[in-house]
Amino acid sequence: MPFANDMERELHFWKHGEEFGAVDAMDYERMADGFLYDPLTGNVHECNRTNGRDRVRFDFGTYIEGVACLRPDFIRTFFVVSLGLVNRHGGPTGYFAHECNRVNL
Repeated sequence: MPFANDMERELHFWKHGEEFGAVDAMDYERMADGFLYDPLTGNVHECNRTNGRDRVRFDFGTYIEGVACLRPDFIRTFFVVSLGLVNRHGGPTGYFAHECNRVNL
């Protein structure tokens, strides 16, 4: 599933693509798509936000996070969460709970 539009894909690639070694925006989108839509593996946990529109996936080992809008279906974001941000929420479990319960979007 793609980003909402070409501009969103390009913006996210320029902001986060280097974190994943993506060679271009399409490569970055393929990585995001795999993370968000392939079957769950290893340390990856998933939740649906209480707003009913977003699905969050977070890897407790690598701190990779992806968010997909469910209606309509598109990729919102895909990035590596900083260790500092994870720690400010009490570790991976606290960070994931915070992301799942966000409503101010």
